[in-house]
Amino acid sequence: MPTRRLFCVMVGLALLSAGGCSRDKTTPPKPAAKQADGSWPNIVLISIDTVRRDHLGCYGYPRQTTPHIDRLASAGAVFENMVSSASWTLPAHAAMLTGLADTVHGALDTDRKLTEDRETLAERLKAVGYTTAGFFSGPTLHPAYGLGQGFDTYVDCTAYPELSAASAEQGKGIEVGGPLQVAAMHDVSSPRVYAAFQAWMNEPHPRPFFLFLHFYDPHFDFIPPPPYDTMFDPNYQGTATGQNFIFDDQINAQMPRRDLDHLIALYDGEIAWTDAHVGKVLDDLDAAGLRDSTLVVLLADHGIEFFEHNGKGHRHTLFDELIRIPFILRYPGHVPPGQRHSPQTRMIDVVPSVLDLVGLPAAKNVMGQSVVPVIEGGKLAQDNLAVSELFSLGRAFRSFRRLDRKLIRQEPTGKALVFDLQADPGEHTPLGDSSNVLVPAARRDADQGSQWLVDFLKQVPRSTGGPELPDKVRKQLESLGYLRGKE
Repeated sequence: MPTRRLFCVMVGLALLSAGGCSRDKTTPPKPAAKQADGSWPNIVLISIDTVRRDHLGCYGYPRQTTPHIDRLASAGAVFENMVSSASWTLPAHAAMLTGLADTVHGALDTDRKLTEDRETLAERLKAVGYTTAGFFSGPTLHPAYGLGQGFDTYVDCTAYPELSAASAEQGKGIEVGGPLQVAAMHDVSSPRVYAAFQAWMNEPHPRPFFLFLHFYDPHFDFIPPPPYDTMFDPNYQGTATGQNFIFDDQINAQMPRRDLDHLIALYDGEIAWTDAHVGKVLDDLDAAGLRDSTLVVLLADHGIEFFEHNGKGHRHTLFDELIRIPFILRYPGHVPPGQRHSPQTRMIDVVPSVLDLVGLPAAKNVMGQSVVPVIEGGKLAQDNLAVSELFSLGRAFRSFRRLDRKLIRQEPTGKALVFDLQADPGEHTPLGDSSNVLVPAARRDADQGSQWLVDFLKQVPRSTGGPELPDKVRKQLESLGYLRGKE
């Protein structure tokens, strides 16, 4: 995730200078629908950090970055127009696990957390008898941010908890380039996530289970292990590396294209490395005889920019390279194989879709909707306007997206850019003529989406609670640039 230095590259949006549900404790949830053999379906939710949809084979990428994910996709349904709620990890995962827009779930920045009055998918599943376990490998998925709610087991798979503890004991933070920051940016965590999953699977646990696996390695720095480090650019002779991606000033919009191509090849290597571990998870489920009785959901939290709008990394804009993500469902006998669906879907649709597929009604006040009608050959039941938000480190933006148009608005000034996504999918030429029919339509979208957020906030007032961060975790996040310092 980008630090303060990244925000000076906000050239694209500089043009704007010229905005869990409340738990129903009185109505117990219905038991999950059983399968034909009398058992309940297991659920495995796989979230891969910082993965653009257009870098996966099943989304048309020419490089063979994701053979295992492609295999998963061919056995299930691929949603081609999935939009995240945010361009960085914390709010996107909060939306993923609650079905609520960022403004409503409240975990908008690292001085906020998902409070206990927001019900998570894990909590709802646990309430009907699921065993729940989560395995995370990024610092803002720490339970201090509330994302561990409802998990019987929630395992930190990062490599640097000892450094965090030592920093806390010394009573000082870690300077830029210090050992903690180096450890985090250089962490290779996919093997630990897989090992934690494997260890959990090898122990006896009551069925059914809900497992959440978070893979962090595609996040910068880009340092895939061999052979993935040379897999997509074996003949490179230059000096560019995937290290220090955010802080290296030589990695900029004017850098030689050949060097940038190499960085992208290293990013692709990270995706392929992670895909190999996803493949191990899928193989283990198959070997345990669980393929037919398990719903697998795979998606990303957000994407990444490689100077498409003169910036790098994420958490600084709401352009499509940051908010369009993969979304794949596999559930034999319930999701026909080989499906591809074009309707726009949203991060907030994950919870109601999972609940619908396993036979549970959506939780009260969830903002998303189930995609099951699309799987069954019909249409989405409700409007599919996608609202994405960025309220972090001085940035304040919302976007309102449909398949053919998008408006990005600066909050609270109201200054906005409108894009024709059919004619300009790269979002490089804002529409300046209000006579274009897309401009007033996009403005109506913004009004509608804004009112939708207001209406839900009236029903479920947003919590303002901050994360109760242990001192060692706070120091760790400060050193990584996730928390604002005195500046």
